[in-house]
Amino acid sequence: KTHHPKLVRMDVYARQIVGDRVRKTREYLCISKVDFCLAADISRPFLDQIESGRANPSLETLCNVAGALGMTVSDLLEGVS
Repeated sequence: KTHHPKLVRMDVYARQIVGDRVRKTREYLCISKVDFCLAADISRPFLDQIESGRANPSLETLCNVAGALGMTVSDLLEGVS
């Protein structure tokens, strides 16, 4: 079964926006990478990939990340098209 790429992948610009938002919010809240990874149930290397805009996180991961930041997925994805 083939998936349409736009339905399963964020483009580079969208990944960069999300990654920057995750990093800036995490730092603003003074949450260490280790504590954040535990709260979001992700690995440290994956957090580094998300924050640098190299990862294409699943919806479940976006939910976990948003929750660990005290925000909604809608907040996390604001401005991303």
